[in-house]
Amino acid sequence: MVGVFKPGTKISVQVPHYVEGDDPIAGLLVGQSSVMRDIVKIVRQIAQYPATTVLLQGESGTGKDVVARAIHRLSYPPHAPFIPINCAAIPETLLETELFGVEAGAFTDAKVSRDGYIARADQGTLFLDEVGSMPLVLQAKLLRFLETRTIRRVGGTREQHVQLRVISATNEDLPTAVADKLFREDLYYRLKVITIAMPPLHEHAEDIELLALHFLNEESLQRGTEIRLSAEALALLKQYSWPGNIRQLRGVIELACILCNDLLIQPVDLPDVIHDLQQVGRRTHAALLNIPQQIQLPSDGVDMPAFLMDIERVLIHQALERCDGNQVRAAALLGISRDQLRYRLLR
Repeated sequence: MVGVFKPGTKISVQVPHYVEGDDPIAGLLVGQSSVMRDIVKIVRQIAQYPATTVLLQGESGTGKDVVARAIHRLSYPPHAPFIPINCAAIPETLLETELFGVEAGAFTDAKVSRDGYIARADQGTLFLDEVGSMPLVLQAKLLRFLETRTIRRVGGTREQHVQLRVISATNEDLPTAVADKLFREDLYYRLKVITIAMPPLHEHAEDIELLALHFLNEESLQRGTEIRLSAEALALLKQYSWPGNIRQLRGVIELACILCNDLLIQPVDLPDVIHDLQQVGRRTHAALLNIPQQIQLPSDGVDMPAFLMDIERVLIHQALERCDGNQVRAAALLGISRDQLRYRLLR
């Protein structure tokens, strides 16, 4: 069984992490894969330049908000504000006042003057999530702010200077949006001084176990009791393709913690879309086991090395296709080491 909570002790994942100990971003960036190591490295470099804008690009659920918080945590002291705003969740008519603030009397419902998100983020970080959905009119005003670092409340006349970092995130193809005149080209280049491409979870599947244990520990801490993960359930988690990425994995662990009996997560506690993989795998495995009984040696014999190599080639191709070219995962599916897989590929 895998599971690491002990009541009365500090919760931490008892498997190696790339970021651990007293590091300011410990507990945020979890993983040992090369892609996670590269992200940690660039996050540390970015933190040395707290005025530089950063653009995080990647599918929904890949952890863009977590990386934004890691950059902020390394860039500023603990009391510095981190102000997130989801540009897609606020109506277009309200987004300007939410960003820039408003003076009393600027319009009918503006009863009092108030600061916007930008002013509240002064001396810290403004995180613009789903920035690709920002309307064009407001994009021009955001660009002006990025160039001057000054803002003016809606209905106001006084210019206010602020110092902060702007981190933007999107799952949209911004270059295409620029080509389609849906996103300003000048703003795009101003936001992407540094770009971090967040990979989908299936591209760093070796981190699935670490992430699952991390979320399991969080659930254990909240409940004040040990919750374990069976080896069979973990194997299914590692085989799944995770179209919803890290966010989906977190939700699956939370659900399994609710459904499990005796505080032990079993395959049956996982959602059907994951649990059914076990049944599919068993049927496929049974079909493969029946192949030897179905083979008949031709009367004129067979080139057995060539025949076996053809079968091997088909299985290797399917394994690599299923794992999106990830040789570590493909080798695990085939029951061989990565070195053995590489040897077969060369051969």
